[in-house]
Amino acid sequence: MALRWASLLGLCCWLVAADRHPVFWNSSNPKFLADDYTVEVRLNDYLDIICPHYEEGSVTPHAMERYTLYLVEYEEYAACKPHSKDQIRWECNKPAALHGPERFSEKFQRFTPFTLGKEFKEGHSYYYISKPIHHHGDGCLKLKVTVAGKASEYLWGLGPSLLGTEPSQQPGCPAMSCPPSRCPGKSTDPGSPRLWGRGRALRGYKTCIRI
Repeated sequence: MALRWASLLGLCCWLVAADRHPVFWNSSNPKFLADDYTVEVRLNDYLDIICPHYEEGSVTPHAMERYTLYLVEYEEYAACKPHSKDQIRWECNKPAALHGPERFSEKFQRFTPFTLGKEFKEGHSYYYISKPIHHHGDGCLKLKVTVAGKASEYLWGLGPSLLGTEPSQQPGCPAMSCPPSRCPGKSTDPGSPRLWGRGRALRGYKTCIRI
């Protein structure tokens, strides 16, 4: 029993695991040379913005890059011009910080408990641009972040008591004898195959769930 619950707990932890996507926000990052720098995330993933940073004495203060970052609509992204100061997301303004580079994180979640938090949706794209603080030129760095749609994946391992229904009661949910390649039938999301869960089945548990 203890082993079963340990396996179940590990499976639940896997389900809520989130990836982090670091972006080094400075003009020397070659990914910004392309006009369509794009990062693909899923809900609950994090975007980590790593600001410019310089060791003491390596660069004159005037040459240190500093940026104001904005979360904008597509039109402002295309023009690389923010609409208002209300779109300011972060400021990279401590390039010589003793503790190392400043970091800012965006969690791509559907709902947020914070009044000023941002909510994100699957299948949508979001746009970040920056304006330099260290000079008054028109240099612009920009990033597109796409929140991938929800894949109709199936996982073996959670019993009826956790899901509430047997496999036969769930549309498209195959019996345990179905070959572990792809779930038959139509996917609820266009273009998204029904993939089998990446985890071991728990003996005696034949229910599959969609995630």
